[in-house]
Amino acid sequence: MTNDEKYQIGLTTKALIPVNDPVHRTKVLDEAGEYMLSKTCKQLLEEACIRELSTFKGSIAAVRKMFPYKQLTPLVINRSQAIIAFPTSSPNDYGCAWIFASHVHTSHTLATVDPTSMLIHFKDGTFIPVKLSYYSLEKSWPERLLFVITV
Repeated sequence: MTNDEKYQIGLTTKALIPVNDPVHRTKVLDEAGEYMLSKTCKQLLEEACIRELSTFKGSIAAVRKMFPYKQLTPLVINRSQAIIAFPTSSPNDYGCAWIFASHVHTSHTLATVDPTSMLIHFKDGTFIPVKLSYYSLEKSWPERLLFVITV
């Protein structure tokens, strides 16, 4: 795991995970490795949106205007490259992780351990546990994948 404060969200970003550390606030999972950053997930996402001449709030508002999302709204960072991140909880929740759709292979519930947890499996064979109920996933994930394909 390395520190790279110049890290920018891009095509190789798989997930942003908040961490509770005095120095680092986000763990980035990337195809190239893992990074610990002092910026929050939301700060990284806002910077990525700004580079694409948008804002975090603007992207969320646009998706909600065009599609029936009220909660767990995906963030379209770059439409032409399909860089789209999905929150695992409210973006205002400190524990909200962001999963980048193009890297997700499948997911499995951890209901026997914790009914509010899932394992997200990435296409490269790695996986992470996230706080997301099976109900939330089943209710919105197929719709979200359809959204990703049609964007």
